[in-house]
Amino acid sequence: MYGSFSGGVMAMAMICFFQACGLCLSAVLLSRESPGARVLLGSVLGSVSMQWLPALSAFAFDFTLAAQISAMILAAGMVLACALWAKKRGLALSPFAGLKESAKAFLRHKFLFAVGALWVFFCFLVLHSFRWEEGKVFSSQATFGDMAMHLSFITSLARQGTFPPDYSLLPGTRLSYPFLSDSISSSLYLLGAPLRLAYCLPMFLAGAQVLFGGWLFFHRMTGGRSQAAVAWTLFFFNGGLGVLWFLGGPPENFTRIFTAYYETPTNYTVENIRWVNVVVDMMLPQRATLFGWAVLFPTLCLLYRGVFQKDRRCFPIAGLLAGALPMIHTHSFLALALVCGSWLTAELLDFHRRGSIAVKTGKVLILLGLGIMTGLKVWLSSTEQADSPWLLTFVVFAFSLWAGFLLVLAVQGVRRGMGPWLGKTWRTLLLVTCLLALPQLFTWTFRQVGAGGMVRGHFGWITGPDNYLWFYLKNLGAAAVLGLLGLLLAKKEDFARYCPVMAIWFLAEFVEFQPNDYDNNKLLYVGYLFLCCAAGDGLCWILQRLMKKASRRVQAWTATAAISLFSVSAVLTMGREAVASYELFGEGALRLCQYIEEELPPDAIVLTDQRHNNEVASLSGRNVVCGSSAYLFYHGLGYYHNEEASRLMYQQPEEYRNLFLQFGVDYVLVSDFEESSFQVDTAALEGMFSCIYDDGVRKLYRTHSESGGNP
Repeated sequence: MYGSFSGGVMAMAMICFFQACGLCLSAVLLSRESPGARVLLGSVLGSVSMQWLPALSAFAFDFTLAAQISAMILAAGMVLACALWAKKRGLALSPFAGLKESAKAFLRHKFLFAVGALWVFFCFLVLHSFRWEEGKVFSSQATFGDMAMHLSFITSLARQGTFPPDYSLLPGTRLSYPFLSDSISSSLYLLGAPLRLAYCLPMFLAGAQVLFGGWLFFHRMTGGRSQAAVAWTLFFFNGGLGVLWFLGGPPENFTRIFTAYYETPTNYTVENIRWVNVVVDMMLPQRATLFGWAVLFPTLCLLYRGVFQKDRRCFPIAGLLAGALPMIHTHSFLALALVCGSWLTAELLDFHRRGSIAVKTGKVLILLGLGIMTGLKVWLSSTEQADSPWLLTFVVFAFSLWAGFLLVLAVQGVRRGMGPWLGKTWRTLLLVTCLLALPQLFTWTFRQVGAGGMVRGHFGWITGPDNYLWFYLKNLGAAAVLGLLGLLLAKKEDFARYCPVMAIWFLAEFVEFQPNDYDNNKLLYVGYLFLCCAAGDGLCWILQRLMKKASRRVQAWTATAAISLFSVSAVLTMGREAVASYELFGEGALRLCQYIEEELPPDAIVLTDQRHNNEVASLSGRNVVCGSSAYLFYHGLGYYHNEEASRLMYQQPEEYRNLFLQFGVDYVLVSDFEESSFQVDTAALEGMFSCIYDDGVRKLYRTHSESGGNP
């Protein structure tokens, strides 16, 4: 847990090494990009290398120090190969020259200071959300739930070294959650870094990649700094009308934002405010989303250049990054597939000179779709069919029609001379992506999806009892109105860029990809990314019409005032997170984990209760018989047998002695948590097993003798 100074230095050196390798790769592979884009993409390549190369090496060496060394050798070999290739082609390899140019560009683009300021605040939130104070561990509000799970992935992979890894929360079950967002921290923890440093340092990098990658994406998509600034702000400071419920009444109605648990203007379930803030409730607690977006946003930038600026050299690199996504963030991979399908359709229609008709049809479909969705929600709610297999069948049919239409367009395009372009671009992208992604999907993703029945028909996300339009209006606020206006006013070229929002939103409203309905927002937020682009255009259009005679400076200040007003809910939510503090692990829990780390085998299985903040799993990296149902259920795992067995072993240990052998229980923990969860037969446990740790509150029993036999 505590690591060492030398371990921290080694961890810093490792992450700097991979970042330097990434910069070298981008200097060769992306030489035509701007200096700032090269630095960003190089950083992303470095992080992806640090996630994937140790994992690939672990198939041969397990997740050990040898795997980390092997990964660094592979990274150095990749850089050497690129350098030799560049030398052969007469290209200069100057990976760090872009840093100086990027600094100059940063000073020229004043809005980047706002991006940098939000990154600094994000880093503060990361540190604030994982604090060691007075012998205790504290979290913030957003991380109180998920952080313990991510810590269990980080510590168990580093301590046990088994690869492919199993859930330490459900021993014997393969870990199919996108764990590469945590394995990057496991690598640092394995080197001896303190757990807090190993947890936070990669998040600092990923946060910068998301925030600056988002700016680069919006700037390229909208083509103007003003629209990009509006879009970026609407996305990262997202918040609708939730603040209205905290105005009026006594002062406590407003101040509870900063004191109550999850009563914020962007997450107030009592009034069905569920469109949570991107920074606080997505990037901070959900590491897979954070690291997934760190790859997704730059990949979208590359695809934009490839599709709309006809730079075919972007497609192989985009395919490389896309192929790395499934075990970093599966939802981002799915969203990227929908973006590719939408942009390929737009490109083919434009080639066949059907772009204008397609845009008009798309705008009509948007208006019709809103009306149909509103009516459909009323009907499905009244007939209790919001969860129904026919919804999934309908979506499969709709996407089959789309795929068939796309195939017809592609075949006609090949016949008319588009074949060479499609072969060098989209075919390359598809082949590279499939080559890298399919092994991941078959090894991990499909196994869990198939076993857990996670894909199902469900309409309306979590709109609940609200009217469909009213739900999104109060949750998205001005972004919904401006985005719709921007889409309806968009020219052919702009609509082609923004159209992925239609495919993503359609799929996310009809199909759930996990047991928790709420988690479909991981798809919806990518659609919202494109909606914000349209919203930037929409706001600028309004200002140009209303303030024709005003100077650009006046228009800019007016836009700033409007965006500031739209961001009030987000700012208050961020303020709440900055002061939130909840004890996650107490002093006794930390002392117990210190003992476990020193005395228990790394692969030991400990019987505990199912609290989510389980120090045995989260801090010591050991296995527990059954972790929290809040994690296991929403991962689609069958944990009920383990859950019932845990109860029987605590309450009737003598009668169910065989269960200790069946589940391989090595140790039994009895603390105030277990005694409040079960009617623990302490006397029986005392008679059956030897107590090896007792601090007055927690007792740890060994179920076998030191020689390995039963006591």
